[in-house]
Amino acid sequence: MASGRLASLDISNAATDVQLYAVPTNKTASFTISMTNRSASPVKVRIALTDSTSIGLDEFIAYDQTIYGNETLERSGLVLTQGQFVYIRSSAVAVGGVGGVNAVVYGYEE
Repeated sequence: MASGRLASLDISNAATDVQLYAVPTNKTASFTISMTNRSASPVKVRIALTDSTSIGLDEFIAYDQTIYGNETLERSGLVLTQGQFVYIRSSAVAVGGVGGVNAVVYGYEE
């Protein structure tokens, strides 16, 4: 059983959906997603829980949610099973190594 940090990503492409986490075969994951804005300016983020590698309009749990400068957005109590994915997006990325948004999935795989 894996536990702790299950996936992490520094978002490198603005306005692009990126797969953050895929539940492994024969596993169920119970987890929290934390997205941190490392810049002083607000950013908008999206989080989707999907059944495939494309995002349906009914799969978002956060859509253009604002994260203000140097703050964090968390969604907890999430459960997915094998063949399901977490996708994220940010309206901004780091410029010259400054700022940006990162995401972490932490919890359990059973």
